[in-house]
Amino acid sequence: MMDAIEPKIKPLVDALNETGVVRTFSSCEGHFGPDEQTLVDRNHAEVRFIPAAGIPIAEVETLLAYILTRYKNQHGIVPVNLRGFRLYTPIDEDAVEETFVVELRPFNRFDQPGQKRADIDRAIQQTIRLVAHFRQAR
Repeated sequence: MMDAIEPKIKPLVDALNETGVVRTFSSCEGHFGPDEQTLVDRNHAEVRFIPAAGIPIAEVETLLAYILTRYKNQHGIVPVNLRGFRLYTPIDEDAVEETFVVELRPFNRFDQPGQKRADIDRAIQQTIRLVAHFRQAR
């Protein structure tokens, strides 16, 4: 099991945790080279999280809406599409885990790996700025 946070996504992980609204538990900076592909789709960056202690889900949804709408208004969906969603994962026949995901996905999956890396890195920085604005507005 990997404990270290990948360096390109770590600033976004830190920014999200610093809001006090969420607690992150999983992340990926994205892996775009042909030699980095596995059975699992790694052509995107993401951070997964749950509400921080005592924080209602509505506040997490407010954070997501703030980031997603401002990102789209400022940056569009090309070259990177920023998405946020609630993920339901079955644990056993009676339990389902509910988490949240912020995903940064290259709009054009046929771009060269270096271009996708540069686009995702820029989008991570843009998203960090939006998270910081959210924190200041709270």
